[in-house]
Amino acid sequence: MARTENEGSGALLGLAFGALAPVLLALLLVPVRSDFRNANLALMLVLVVVLAAIIGGRRGGAIAAVVSTLAFDFFLTRPYLSMKIETSADLETALTLLGVGLLVGAVASRGRRSELGRERVAAALARVHRVAETIAGDEPIANLVSEVTGELRGLLRLHDCWLEFPPSLYGMPRLARGGNVEGSDRHWFGGGIALSEDGVELPVFEHGQQVARIVLIGNPECSVTIEERVVAVALADQLGMALALAEPDDRARLAAELSRE
Repeated sequence: MARTENEGSGALLGLAFGALAPVLLALLLVPVRSDFRNANLALMLVLVVVLAAIIGGRRGGAIAAVVSTLAFDFFLTRPYLSMKIETSADLETALTLLGVGLLVGAVASRGRRSELGRERVAAALARVHRVAETIAGDEPIANLVSEVTGELRGLLRLHDCWLEFPPSLYGMPRLARGGNVEGSDRHWFGGGIALSEDGVELPVFEHGQQVARIVLIGNPECSVTIEERVVAVALADQLGMALALAEPDDRARLAAELSRE
């Protein structure tokens, strides 16, 4: 009974946090909104969404995602104090913010089913939080790629992981947005599946188009849960936002470095 009451109070706290914290953060960012790119402002709001999802599960994360998107639109994009969005880039940023928020909220909700699940989900969502902080800190794109691939190695317990720009040399099964691996035989055990040692493709999207892929080389002895796979998709979405922010010269240097590896 006590546990049920604690879970209920935690859910209510998550709902309240998800409804109020994004608005408060957006108001705090108003005086400095001209000093940051809009995608950076959105990533700061992602941090609030992740916290709300951890505290309040799916509903807390979902409410925070919707409120963050509305607050971002109203307070931080031109025209200010209006629900209109002037540029397609700002619209894409708002939709990505909403999508990442809903993803992490769903993951947090699933993880609340068991103690082990909660621990694994909390660790997975912490990775989203760390990457969002790094992007908001305006790190060079090469450093961010290293961080995202490192987080994916730890999250999915991979043998290896790297970013590839097209053209790709060969096809491989794809990790879809819902966490399913398309076009692959699945070995189920330990509450999840083993990712193939031959590679799984995690798409990276920018402006709705796939611009790169992250190659995941799985460990057949390690089980990866659906929640962890969905968080991997959220990490790829964050990388796509960072690529959209990067200067053309920085992207060209990154592509050249990756082609030499």
